Amino acid sequence: MAESVLIVNGATRINGNTDILVGKIIEGAKSNGTDINLITLREKDISNCIGCYQCLKKSTCSFQDDMTEIREQINAAELMILASPLYWCGVTGLMKTFLDRLFFYYHPVNKALIAGKKSIIVTPMNQKNVDFESEVLVEFYNRLLGCLCVKILNMFFFSDIMDRGSVLKKPEYLEQAYAIGTNLKDL
Repeated sequence: MAESVLIVNGATRINGNTDILVGKIIEGAKSNGTDINLITLREKDISNCIGCYQCLKKSTCSFQDDMTEIREQINAAELMILASPLYWCGVTGLMKTFLDRLFFYYHPVNKALIAGKKSIIVTPMNQKNVDFESEVLVEFYNRLLGCLCVKILNMFFFSDIMDRGSVLKKPEYLEQAYAIGTNLKDL
């Protein structure tokens, strides 16, 4: 059972398809008694990694920004849900900056804080051919989270939605997102 769930929403658009799907996941989780901690990256101040390698050498980050608090939430979570729309074969810039800063966990001392956690990937996309269009993204997440010893439980792709709110015209997607939330307790 997932005791502590952290959702990281990397969408740039307020009230867009990612926000709607994340909302349904949270709604489903709450219906089943699962507590969710939500981080909306567009509301956070996260500096770009500058490749100084202080985290790798000293196990500390040279930046004191909102990632400090976010890392505490990551450390406390058993399961992370990473939600970002597919932008040009990858995640949004917000999500990429967040993921870059996870390099902090590459230091052996820090890796112990994240290794063994589980993750779920949620990706709305305007493309229809999920297998082809998500290929690079799937490899990206597998490599990145694999390096940190984080197990990906599942990846959910919600295809053929582009305009703000267009996911509302796909009730099967809303039901699937709700089911993701209700099933978190069983993980």
